[in-house]
Amino acid sequence: MENAYKEKDKTPSARFVQEYQRNFLKGEAMPGLDFEYAFYKDNIDKIKLSDINAMAGKFISDQNRTIVVQAPEKDKANLPTEQTLLSWVKEAGHQVSAYVDKVSKEPLLAKTPTGSKVVSETKDAAIGTTTLKLGNGVKVVLKPTDFKNDQILINGYSFGGTSLASDADYPSASLAASSVNSSGVGNFTQIQLGKMLAGKNVAVSPYIAEATEGINGYAAPKDFETALQLIYLYFTQPRKDADTWQSNITQTKSFLANRSLDPNSVYQDTVAATLGNHNLRRMPVTAALLDQANQDKAFSFYKSRFADASGFTFTLVGNFDVEKVKPLLEQYLGSLPATNSKETYKNLGIHAPAGKITKEVYRGIGDKSTVQLVFSGDYAYNEDNNLQIDALEEILNIKLTERLREKEGGVYSPGVRAVYNKLPQSRYSVTVYFTCAPANVEKLINASMEEIEKLRQNGAEATDIQKFAAEEKRSTEVQLKENSFWIGKLSLASQNQENPDAVLQHITDLQKVTVQSTKETANKYMSGNNLIKLVLYPEKK
Repeated sequence: MENAYKEKDKTPSARFVQEYQRNFLKGEAMPGLDFEYAFYKDNIDKIKLSDINAMAGKFISDQNRTIVVQAPEKDKANLPTEQTLLSWVKEAGHQVSAYVDKVSKEPLLAKTPTGSKVVSETKDAAIGTTTLKLGNGVKVVLKPTDFKNDQILINGYSFGGTSLASDADYPSASLAASSVNSSGVGNFTQIQLGKMLAGKNVAVSPYIAEATEGINGYAAPKDFETALQLIYLYFTQPRKDADTWQSNITQTKSFLANRSLDPNSVYQDTVAATLGNHNLRRMPVTAALLDQANQDKAFSFYKSRFADASGFTFTLVGNFDVEKVKPLLEQYLGSLPATNSKETYKNLGIHAPAGKITKEVYRGIGDKSTVQLVFSGDYAYNEDNNLQIDALEEILNIKLTERLREKEGGVYSPGVRAVYNKLPQSRYSVTVYFTCAPANVEKLINASMEEIEKLRQNGAEATDIQKFAAEEKRSTEVQLKENSFWIGKLSLASQNQENPDAVLQHITDLQKVTVQSTKETANKYMSGNNLIKLVLYPEKK
């Protein structure tokens, strides 16, 4: 409530509309945020533990309980009777000792690090950023904004990731960051850490992707130092918890137990395996794969990925003053370990196979099919090509909606998704997807290919280009006033070694999308030479 109150002058219009709707449709009161915040502040501390326990006793009883048992038809004869179920419930909790709340009174950091000073500073007036280099090699890109009153977004990355793990160690490496993230940090378990951070608007979590490792987080300005302390601890004092590890493995295995019975899961696993060329790192997770994972190996891999901060770049966007946060950055980020190892990622060459491939999955009994048509290949990553492929995606969305849903009337939700990356190697994919009746699959695939061929022969219609340009212009205008957009744009520009100022030219560059450019783009990226068709059908009788 405090966070909402501090952002009340930045509240999106949609939230007001939603409140008006609830007031009109459901009679929900809308006294305004000032009243609601004051009400919470004045009353929340009056709630006693005994009040909560009384509520539990009132609402959770044997007078209002419904027990539902779901099982396969073949197991019906072996299911427990009603009397057996009730006896289990009655006996539950006997001889269970009361939960003991182990609240730690230790400070988050026992000793404050000394840090290292800023050794260089550059400014980019065009987009309002300041870039600092600290004595230990850590780079920090700062963009102060007034888009939110109570928000600072944080991202840090360096190159390496799971690409540096061997195939044999990959099952362990893939679980390394999530294992540490759910184990707490320093001397605090995850539960103790949550209690310590109660009342603070802050969160920090490490990640390890294929080509990078890093930190994501956010904080209110008043809790920014806490966020930096957490970052410092995730580098220097990650925590290993055997119980948490085993619990996560057990829960994942339980989730996987019936995954093969879900048609959509089998289909998505087939999609992932096919597009990943059946590489071990793109195959679905299995119980056997989890059995290969080892906590000691995972923890060791995590520590190796965060042992050298000299290659890290941190980006901060939000409500802060550069000069005021500089001493904190020097103290905490400037204290991160640095060995100047100059590590980078390995290009493992994992991508969709070339050529024309069709994969059909037969699962389930519902009268519905799911279709994906995936065009892919090598890509020259730059601003101009990115713009043209974005335009192709939106124009194809318009045409396929008109053709497949409005004209053919045969699909539920057609769409087009274009993805392009520079790292670990420059590749693109354009995916056409829709769901339909199994009998209409071939007809609608042919209709989709006809629309693509029209683009290849004639380019886009001028009206569709105008629609794309208008929507993209408005979208960009909105995004340029959002912290989340800038944290992503600045981080990606750093990774790809791009000029972040190019975003200011984006709206002007929209005029580069023409009938001729859309024709050339469609021919370049959707020739059909590399086309993978993936179709889910119901099981054959």
